[in-house]
Amino acid sequence: MRSREQLRPIQWAAPVLATALVLSACGGNSGDSGNSGKGASPSASGSGGASGAKTKVTFMQWGTQDEVNQTKELLKKFNEKYPDIEVEVASKDWETYWTAITAQAASQSLPDVFKMDEAYLDKYAKLGAMKDLTELMSAKSFDASDFEPNVLKKLQSGGKQYALPRDANTIVMYYNKKLFADPKTNPSGAPVPTGMMNWDDLIAIAKKMTLDKSGKTAEAPAFNKSGVSQWGLVMDAAGSADSVLESQLWSNGAKLVNDDRSFAMNTPEAMEVLTKFSGFITKENAVPNFGQSQTLSKDPFLALSTGKVAIAFGGSWNASEYKIAGIDFEAILPPKFKEEKTVVQETGYAMSPSTKNEDAAWTLMNWLSGPEGQIALAEQGQSVPANKKAADAYLAKDEGFDKQVFIESQKYAIPVPFFDGKEKLLWDIIPQKLSNPMSGKGDIAKAVEEIQKAYGK
Repeated sequence: MRSREQLRPIQWAAPVLATALVLSACGGNSGDSGNSGKGASPSASGSGGASGAKTKVTFMQWGTQDEVNQTKELLKKFNEKYPDIEVEVASKDWETYWTAITAQAASQSLPDVFKMDEAYLDKYAKLGAMKDLTELMSAKSFDASDFEPNVLKKLQSGGKQYALPRDANTIVMYYNKKLFADPKTNPSGAPVPTGMMNWDDLIAIAKKMTLDKSGKTAEAPAFNKSGVSQWGLVMDAAGSADSVLESQLWSNGAKLVNDDRSFAMNTPEAMEVLTKFSGFITKENAVPNFGQSQTLSKDPFLALSTGKVAIAFGGSWNASEYKIAGIDFEAILPPKFKEEKTVVQETGYAMSPSTKNEDAAWTLMNWLSGPEGQIALAEQGQSVPANKKAADAYLAKDEGFDKQVFIESQKYAIPVPFFDGKEKLLWDIIPQKLSNPMSGKGDIAKAVEEIQKAYGK
C-alpha cells in the first residue's frame, strides 16, 4: 500500500469521462474486452442458472502483481462458498487503471465489480459510472453495523452509498523506541509519547528529542538550529493536507471546507492550528522546515526510517517499511487540540451500473466486504480491514507493535468524503501556497487568502 500522496490524482480522467458519457449515453453495452459481464443470470444466492452453468463476474483492480495474487487467494476462499460464480480478474497500474475505467464507463463495458478509491468516488458517481448501492444494501439486508459510520460515509456521494468498504488504512503517529531508550539520543530523559496527547505535551517531548551536532537539545539556549543531527518530530502539515492537516483542523473545532463545500480554513480556530504548527518549526525548533524535511525524506511518512527522527506521522502501511529499515518502533493515536480526530484512507468495491449479473456481482461484493472476506483479507496482513468483525483476525498476528491503534483510530475518523475539486485543493493548492509560510517564509494569513481564491468557493 502506498500513500495517496505518492499515487497522486489523475486530473484529466473525469473531464474526459464526462464528454465520453455524453457521447455514448444512447449506446448499449458493447461487450468488448470481456468486461460486459456476460453469463447466465444468477439466482438470488449468486449461483448459476437453471442450466448449471457458472456465472462469470468480471473484477478489476489496480496494484502490483503481489496484490493481484492476494486477490486471487481471497477469491479461492470465495469460490469455496460460491463455486458457481467464476470471477475473472484484470489489473492495471494506478494511472492506467483510471484511463481504463474512464474508457469502459464511456462504452458501458465496465467490469461487473471494480475497485474504487475514495478520492475519485464522487467524480465517477456523479457521472453515472457506478451503481447506487443504497437500495440494494437495504434489500439484501447488508449489515451496516459491522462498520464505523464514518468509514461507510467516506464511500458515499450525495448521501448515497456507491461502494462497499474494502480496507480502512489509517494515519497514526510512530516513535523510535531505540532513540528514547539511549541516553546519547535522549540526554534529557524525555518520556515516550502516548496516544491522544495534547500538542503542547507532545512538542515538549519533541524539543527534548531534537539534538544539534554537539548534542544540545532544542531546549538549550545555545542550541544550533542550523546543525540538527536528530529531529524530535517530523510533520509536513501543508504537504500532507489530507492526511494530517484536515483532521487536526477538526480537532480544534475548525474545518477545511464546509458542508456546502465552501472554503472554511479562514476561521480563528483554523488559524490557531496553522500558527501553532508553524511555531513548531520557527520558534520551538523541534520540527524541520520543508527543505530540511525533504533532505531527510521526500515522503515525510518515511522520515522515521532514517533513524534520525524520534516521532513522526505515518500511514498504517508504513509499518512494514520501518521494519525493513530496522527501526524498533511503536504506533500511537495522534495528538489532539480539543478532540481526538483521525484520518482513514479507504478503498472500496463498486458495481457497474450496466452489469447483467447484478446478483452475482452483489454476492461477490458482499462477501469481500462481509466478515468472511474481511477476515481472509486480515489474515493476509497487508491491509487494515474495514469490517469490525475482522479486527480479531487482524490483531492475531503479533508484529512487535500495537496494531490495535489502527483499529481504534477508525472510531475517530473525520466524516469527510472527497468530492470533485477537493483533491486539487488538498494536493496542489495548499502545498503550493502554504509550504513556505508554514516554514516562516511568508505570511500565513495571506497564504490562506490565496488558497481560498485559487479554490474558488
